Amino acid sequence: MRRDGWMRRKELGDTILDTGVLVELLAGTEAGKRLAELIRQEMINSFTTEINITELRYLICRKLGWEKAEEIVNKLLNSGYIHMLDITPYLRRAAQLKCRRALSLVDCITIAAGEKNGFKVMFAKKEKELEEEINKQPFETQLIFLNEL
Repeated sequence: MRRDGWMRRKELGDTILDTGVLVELLAGTEAGKRLAELIRQEMINSFTTEINITELRYLICRKLGWEKAEEIVNKLLNSGYIHMLDITPYLRRAAQLKCRRALSLVDCITIAAGEKNGFKVMFAKKEKELEEEINKQPFETQLIFLNEL
């Protein structure tokens, strides 16, 4: 909701960003640029988890080295555009999801955080495993996809 109380057409509200979304954002892809604009316009209040930041660090490190990964991730976190959540409150639910679903543990933690907070969860795109799980049984939180914005 905007400060004036009116809902914008594409407003997403509180949304947890999966690692793939963070990669798109930092890489400056077209989808990442659209997301950055939504964040700047306060149409999305973006969150991520410690585990997503850990995954982001090692993905960047593999391409650019540790020092550059630290620099990029710290800049992102210090920007104020992304709020990081401690994963501890979500681990039990994540384990339940992992037990029942063919998803990565990181995805399960991200989804559990969305469920527990009543937030949407954004993935970069609908990967095969995720689509199969959605088709088997819907999740308790809304999943959205950056490439569909």
